[in-house]
Amino acid sequence: MNDIRTMLQQAVDAGELPGAVAVVGHAGSAEATVVGIQSLESGSPMTRRSLFHWDSLSKPLTAALALTFVAQGRLELTSPISRWLPELSSPRVLRTPSAQLDDSVPADRPVTVEDLLTSRGGLGFTSNFESPLVGALVEQLQEGFSPRTIDRETFLSSAGRLPLAHQPGRGWTYNLGSTVLGLLLERVADAPLDDLMQKRVFDPLEMHDARWWVPEADWPRFTSRYDLTGTPPHPVELRDPPSGAHSRPPSFPDGASGIIGIADDWLNFGTMLATHGAFRDRVVLPAPLVRAMMTDQLTPDQRRMGRPFLSGGEGWGYGGSVRRDGTFGWSGGAGTSARVDAARGRVAILLTQVALEGPEGSRTLSAFEALTSPSPP
Repeated sequence: MNDIRTMLQQAVDAGELPGAVAVVGHAGSAEATVVGIQSLESGSPMTRRSLFHWDSLSKPLTAALALTFVAQGRLELTSPISRWLPELSSPRVLRTPSAQLDDSVPADRPVTVEDLLTSRGGLGFTSNFESPLVGALVEQLQEGFSPRTIDRETFLSSAGRLPLAHQPGRGWTYNLGSTVLGLLLERVADAPLDDLMQKRVFDPLEMHDARWWVPEADWPRFTSRYDLTGTPPHPVELRDPPSGAHSRPPSFPDGASGIIGIADDWLNFGTMLATHGAFRDRVVLPAPLVRAMMTDQLTPDQRRMGRPFLSGGEGWGYGGSVRRDGTFGWSGGAGTSARVDAARGRVAILLTQVALEGPEGSRTLSAFEALTSPSPP
């Protein structure tokens, strides 16, 4: 961890990070390094128990939650999602991903549960951020940094009026698949996503600090979020304080980006994946489903369609990326990264509070992943 501490401390000294928490290992045997402070405004010290908005590190947890239903036989990967989400029945598909919203044709098959798990459902961000569809995702579905103000029903009815970027199962689009998957699970179980996640994931994995919002009593542990400006003498600027966007319950829990927790919470989740579905003395997920989750499900064309979100031959399993080095995981726009190396039984997590510079990530996260990636054979 010395190299990691040195790298992170240099970023803190340069003003690029207020602070960070890095953990490498597995539950019960993990090394950690903590640098800096969690708030420039208060000077509060960063600790291993500091709370971070995980952002898109939520996606693998939502996928795992869905697989608990598959394991029980309550959900099939091939099931059309319209069985539970009639608002999304009879979708239409754009002739090209950048076409006008009314330039569409009927879908040639229904969107399935597995399409949502693999981000191949067609509703989501494409590589053209200026396209009419991406504009509609931001304006109508409130995709972006701030938690939504629209409710579940409004979100689903609005989503049902939008075309897909590609035929179901044939392309790859980012983010919305996990949001829709969370809403589907609510319909399957007739229970809110936060309750389902608590009972089926957080509690079995002893993720005691994981949650969807932060009450005032825990604000002293919640890290402020910053943007990297790159302009001296203040390379970062405050974007969201602990009393801001996540200080109250969301309009509905977002399975794509809504979870908040500490590094050791995600470590427990990653350990379960690295040990083929087991955690301590219990099985949380069957090993075959964990293997499928951490196996690339994309074709070469779909991996190319995933750029710039996916890069360097990176593919996608269920809720996270699969790299050529065999690791599974993802990064969050709030400045977070987690990867599971099942071959070595190891998890590597970095939580910062400086937002990524775009789909390509950030210099700090890239440096961390270079220091923790498996050595080439």
